[in-house]
Amino acid sequence: MFFVHLKSLGNNEHGHVGLKKIMHKSILLFAENTSSSGKICRLFEEYEIYQCTTVADGEVLCRKHAVTLVLIAEEVNGHDGCTLFHDLRRQCPVISGLLLAGTVDNGLLRRAMEAGISGLVELPFEVDQLKYQVSRAMDAALLRRENERLHTLLPLYSLGEQLLSSTTEDEVLAGLLDEVVRQTGAGHVSVMLFDAEEACLRIAAARGMDRELARSIRIRPGDQIAGWVFQQGKPVILNRDTQEESIFAPLLKRTEITSAISFPLIVRGDILGVLNISRTAEDVFFSESDKEMLGIICGQAALALENVRSLEMAKKTTRMRTLFEQYVAPEVAEILLAGDANIMGLGEIKKATVLFADIRNFTSLVQHLELSDLRMFLNEFFQVFTDTIFQHSGTVDKFMGDAVLAVFGAPVQLENASRAAVRTALLLRERFEALRSRWAEHVENFQTVDLGIAVTSGRMYIGNVGSNRRLDYTVIGTPVNIAQRLAAESSQCRIYVTAPVREAVCGDIPTEDVGNLLLRGVEQRVKVFSV
Repeated sequence: MFFVHLKSLGNNEHGHVGLKKIMHKSILLFAENTSSSGKICRLFEEYEIYQCTTVADGEVLCRKHAVTLVLIAEEVNGHDGCTLFHDLRRQCPVISGLLLAGTVDNGLLRRAMEAGISGLVELPFEVDQLKYQVSRAMDAALLRRENERLHTLLPLYSLGEQLLSSTTEDEVLAGLLDEVVRQTGAGHVSVMLFDAEEACLRIAAARGMDRELARSIRIRPGDQIAGWVFQQGKPVILNRDTQEESIFAPLLKRTEITSAISFPLIVRGDILGVLNISRTAEDVFFSESDKEMLGIICGQAALALENVRSLEMAKKTTRMRTLFEQYVAPEVAEILLAGDANIMGLGEIKKATVLFADIRNFTSLVQHLELSDLRMFLNEFFQVFTDTIFQHSGTVDKFMGDAVLAVFGAPVQLENASRAAVRTALLLRERFEALRSRWAEHVENFQTVDLGIAVTSGRMYIGNVGSNRRLDYTVIGTPVNIAQRLAAESSQCRIYVTAPVREAVCGDIPTEDVGNLLLRGVEQRVKVFSV
């Protein structure tokens, strides 16, 4: 937290401080209507500014408009501003505050800090200094809010793994509704899916709705709110205080609803259906942050629904070829599809080479990167790795967060699997450096991103692992574990290899002796070389 007395800045070196583009341009002016209040409102026209004189009104405005910063007077209607802000912050803990005070003393400073206020503005204020103080407070508040947003949203991505493991639409929809209820606390939630045979939307799953009523509802695309959302592919939010202004106001049937949202389920441009949520609690509204949260959940649910449907289709066609080629390398698909062997028993122990690569300092990067940028970078990262590995006849075994595991020499036979793996590692290092440099031109934090690469060779199990309901074609063995541990020891994009790999490539790829390393979880020291 920072605490700066505005008057103490004097003629600061910043001069006229421009306000940065921010994500939530919202300020709550907690003060009586005075000449200073009017001047502040005119001064910050680029922000959304709301005004109140009571904690109750302030709480409603903060929740409804995702207020970032509160400018509060030292005294409001005879009440102490520090106390009022403390009461407001108990209800809306993400807000930051600046206190507008005529005279500043140590007692006021102490009370302001105890109330959670991050700075003071001494009246009458100077324009440039006020802009600087507001800009600084807003930046700090937005950074804190963004970190909290990431901590809230990132766990939602793990929902995708749960939904993708579902084998029926009912399982996907149940998981979707459970997560929506958990995140929103809504008592009435339903999912409508498009029925191609009847050319209408039907309720496929619901919470808080009579089952017979749910079964009877049919909505054509374009009809009612859900039909419009399905047809247009755009979400609709209706909150009690603004819903009368909406074109959908005539379609609202239940007067007890205080807020509602309809959200499309879209995957690869196809709209599968609509998620409908309604709440009856007073002063509880849907906001833009709810749209972002529902976008993540609905996107993963739509992908899972498509997955289930593809699975059913694949079972009726070419022995699940469509499904296999979507999730595994083509060579693996050919093995899985060949013959009538028991898929659960498919596997063998043989000598092969594995390459493990993971991004270093990625956890720190996540805290400073927008989710959309994070997704775009990871997609480019995995695309580069996949293309390079396939270029050298390797197989991508799996993606693990910010890491990749590849296999050479199985299932595709290679004359020298270790040489192919090391050449892949060299090209990966070159392409990753180009990728990092390009991103670093726009995001400075990419300067600290590093890549650890390790290549090991030996006997390992290669084949299916799992259950009848969920399989994973993968590699298991000590060389795999050593590769992962060894990559963690690498820095500055160095490529570490073990003695068997070095022996296989020493004729045409130079290496340097690193020494015998003690790796976590490995009992004996491992002889390591650097390419």
